[in-house]
Amino acid sequence: MISVKEKLVDNKTVIGTFSKFSSPVSSEILGYLGFDFLILDMEHSALDYHQAEDLIRAGDAAGISTIVRVPGVEESPILRVLEAGSQGIQAPGVDTMEMAKKVVEASRYRPIGKRGLSFSTRAAQYTIKNKDEHMIDSMAKQLVTVQIESKEAVENVEKIAAVEGIDVIFLGPGDLSNSLGVPGQLNHPLVQEAMIRLCNAAQENGKVAGTFVGNHEQALRAFDAGVRYLVFDNDVAFFAKGAQSVLEELRNSI
Repeated sequence: MISVKEKLVDNKTVIGTFSKFSSPVSSEILGYLGFDFLILDMEHSALDYHQAEDLIRAGDAAGISTIVRVPGVEESPILRVLEAGSQGIQAPGVDTMEMAKKVVEASRYRPIGKRGLSFSTRAAQYTIKNKDEHMIDSMAKQLVTVQIESKEAVENVEKIAAVEGIDVIFLGPGDLSNSLGVPGQLNHPLVQEAMIRLCNAAQENGKVAGTFVGNHEQALRAFDAGVRYLVFDNDVAFFAKGAQSVLEELRNSI
């Protein structure tokens, strides 16, 4: 499987979604449909580590890169999901350059970071994989993404984008709109201005710009701004909207 990071390095645009279901069925379906990646959401769902590891396995089987949105920037959650074999992490609420460096330290092996070293993990094929190959693959295939989702983070986005070891600078428009005093107004000029500023900072520092969208119009605007890591909605919303559409059509035909 070609990882989502390898696709981005190859200058491709990738499309993924958040996954909140604890069943591997969702991961498999998204993979079979052709999504480039899914993000297991351990910040805004009830997913635990045991479930996440099984969902990563399901993603591997279905040929889809599995990223994990960890609950914060602390070392332990980042290390655990990387060792479980995820193809990257996404850290929320990164407001400063210091927080970004903390994420990198937990995610990358030396000399870039300070990630703890163990070869008895799933990521290292339980000691079976060559140690040097494991460390090389970790750098080449594991994605490190930081979320910009506050006024403070936008003000620091150029410094954050300059941190070595980060791959994707990701705008979280929901929380950002709240921080900017326009809660829920994802199309507000203040949010869109932040998007442009983030894309410029990413480009100037050799990083990829990413964001979340909820509809086709927002996706097109993001692409026009320079986004290449696009997260479209989530699997719970896909299920709910699909079921609602079927039910409404049937009710209206009675």
